[in-house]
Amino acid sequence: MSVTDGEVYAIASRSLEKAEAFKKRYQLEQAYGSYEALVNDPKVDCVYIATPHSLHAEQMVMALNAHKAVLCEKAFTLNAVQAKAISKLAHAKRQFVMEAMWTRFLPTIQALQKQVQSGVIGDVIKVDATLAFGHSYDPESRLHHPALGGGALLDLGVYTVTLANLFMGRPDDYLVRFNMDAYGVDQEESLVALYSDRAAFLFSSFKETRTNDAYVIGTKGWIKIESFHRTEKAFIYRHDGTLIQEIYYPHQANGLEYEIQEVIQCLKQGKLESDVMPLKETISVMEQLDSIRKKMNLIYPQETKKSKGN
Repeated sequence: MSVTDGEVYAIASRSLEKAEAFKKRYQLEQAYGSYEALVNDPKVDCVYIATPHSLHAEQMVMALNAHKAVLCEKAFTLNAVQAKAISKLAHAKRQFVMEAMWTRFLPTIQALQKQVQSGVIGDVIKVDATLAFGHSYDPESRLHHPALGGGALLDLGVYTVTLANLFMGRPDDYLVRFNMDAYGVDQEESLVALYSDRAAFLFSSFKETRTNDAYVIGTKGWIKIESFHRTEKAFIYRHDGTLIQEIYYPHQANGLEYEIQEVIQCLKQGKLESDVMPLKETISVMEQLDSIRKKMNLIYPQETKKSKGN
């Protein structure tokens, strides 16, 4: 096992039968047919939430009120209002919370950040990132269900926006082009993140499948990041095409191990937040996704005047 000092102890599902099957497959100790039962188990220290986006906020509240640490899948919540409420509750409860944005924890990405900070490609002037996985329409899938926070933006666009933020900071504004299906779910976004004198070009789609590489362009050179959201390998070039360095960190398991190890280390050190994925960065990205959705007039069913942020 690639993660140390931690144990997968229990699984919860809306279906006890499914939970029992998962328990048997991975040889866990406990299986629960409700999430409430899991968070109330005194042996559970930290809960990993990997349910549809629309359920994240309420399930984090449940876990925090049960005094459990939380690792919650991206996108962290439906909107920034919810993300801020979770941050406030976590601090009030003195409990650790982190968004499971695994890309930030990949050794190749972290090595690239150091290289860029060293000036190897000069000043970053452009990021070009694509994340596209074609999906056939399925009204029962969370990916295509409005009430479950379905759509390309929360599932894929969160990665491209995060990458731009990592290498260029938060942009001033976005230009947005998008494609919606007949059910009000976004299938594709082309975003231009605008800075004072630079730009990032970000594409996410459920309508087609691409190689999903990303490029970071500087004044002295450029970087190619293979399959950037889960990358193991990247290449740094001079502007004339000369290869400066290849960076390669193969996953020990599937790439998720790095964020899990971060949670374990933070809990051992008594931290309430991760320095790699602090809540302020999660909230910042959610604010950007909100601004993008506003330009798309994309509102999730839960986001009424009475329920927004609940």
